Amino acid sequence: MPATGKLKLILLACLAALCLTGCEKQIEFTWAMERVPNNLDPQLAAASPELIAVTNLYSGLFRLNADGEPVPDCAESYAVSPDGLTYTFTLKEGLAYTRNRGETAEYALTARDFVFALRRVFRAETGSPYTDTYAAIKNSAAVLAGSMDETALGVSAPDERTVVIELSQPDPQLLYKLALPGAMPCNEEFFESTEGTYGLTRASTMGNGSFYVYNWNDNGLFLRRPASGDAVTALRLVINATGQSADSSGSSSASGQTLWGEALVKEGGATAALSEALSAAGLDSIPYTATTWVLLFNCGNETLAQPLVREALVSSARAAQAQLPEGFADAEGLVPPAVTVQGENYRQAAGSVQPSFGSAADLCRQGLAALGATRFENITLLAPEGEEYLQLAQGVNQQWQKELGAFSAYFPVKQLPLEQLTAQVAAGDYQIALLPLSPASDSAPELLGQAAALAGWTDTAWQQQLNGFFADGGYTAGQIAGAERALLESASVVPLWFQTKALLVQPGVEGLVFRPFGPVLDLTGATMAQ
Repeated sequence: MPATGKLKLILLACLAALCLTGCEKQIEFTWAMERVPNNLDPQLAAASPELIAVTNLYSGLFRLNADGEPVPDCAESYAVSPDGLTYTFTLKEGLAYTRNRGETAEYALTARDFVFALRRVFRAETGSPYTDTYAAIKNSAAVLAGSMDETALGVSAPDERTVVIELSQPDPQLLYKLALPGAMPCNEEFFESTEGTYGLTRASTMGNGSFYVYNWNDNGLFLRRPASGDAVTALRLVINATGQSADSSGSSSASGQTLWGEALVKEGGATAALSEALSAAGLDSIPYTATTWVLLFNCGNETLAQPLVREALVSSARAAQAQLPEGFADAEGLVPPAVTVQGENYRQAAGSVQPSFGSAADLCRQGLAALGATRFENITLLAPEGEEYLQLAQGVNQQWQKELGAFSAYFPVKQLPLEQLTAQVAAGDYQIALLPLSPASDSAPELLGQAAALAGWTDTAWQQQLNGFFADGGYTAGQIAGAERALLESASVVPLWFQTKALLVQPGVEGLVFRPFGPVLDLTGATMAQ
């Protein structure tokens, strides 16, 4: 054989050997977001970029499945005392950490790491968003306040494979909560070695999930794991704020515009994206209803502080016959159908809690008279930008004019970008606002509290009840329904429509766990047909 032919065979053989020994089939899942995750500390993760990152980098005692139910993850088994106050978890054997780029960690993973993680939650200097989540843990309030040492927190590790959690009162949602990032393990020795940079760099991140950090730069966060059949091996969290699609090498190409929904999946290289369209040709769709469109009445406004005036506007607004966009349906309450309470669909359990106030005209006349007025003045209705949202606002406005026109109840509509509108409402700089509300987590009390705060409605007894829900976690659907009804009867918030959106996914993806609150995507069990 000629020398050149032998050289070609040798080169081909070397390439084949390299592929067999050093190449892995990369099955990539790409998710585009407005910013790169800025912290990989699970005890701090609160916004979607960080939640997605730590959910795939870490494993807790439990993990949420596709139905939102907690299933054992690092826990092999568990037992609960008859009084529901003591949970004992036995860890699986062989648990371990992985450093960046898949390096084997020199730190062992033991039960003490789950204990230290929860102690960090209740260190005041941590500033963890999970203090309310785990408030039922024994002595948690005292530890957070600094009146007791963190060793008094009701978490302990009798041995390397046993975690014990003691509660001050039963918490039926504890297993669900232990699947959230706040309870994911943290090795104390490694944490101290990072000298305040834990989770801020690749070198100071050490996870125990199926993925590890491969690269992290201004273009995105890139996670990988060893190849296994059709399992997704690379999770790419990239920037979409300027319509850019970045790869793990850091290169990017601009599309010239921000892409969304179907366009993002089909044109922007993303594997999945949120969409207000419920379906798209050639893509799979996962619908969800986690958004409620509400009218908020600023209770700090001189006119709208009068309850009868608000009741008149609410009663009239609910009678509006607006042409609804795709995915919109009349709301039965403030809490949208995606929210669960104690494992059951809250909206189905509670039913409609919309109050009835009576004649809008009579209420308005009485309310304005109590203020010494005969008509509305200096009231503006704020709404998000978009033709469909203008039509919704005008539909309500037309109903007000129809029923309450004698009182000049037709208000100028001012449209703002949604981010600006939300900020302005949060600052109390509005009279009436139409905007979407979505809970950041699967928590009905959280949404009720958010809506009341935005409207500036205060009721001491109601707030104490809500604080009790946060403190013990043992609330029922009936109790939440009572609080929701009380808020709506204040006429400070009126839920008008539920909006169903969808997660559009490239065909062939199986085992993806999607939670709209965040949103959060868990690729631990995901596969993708090639």
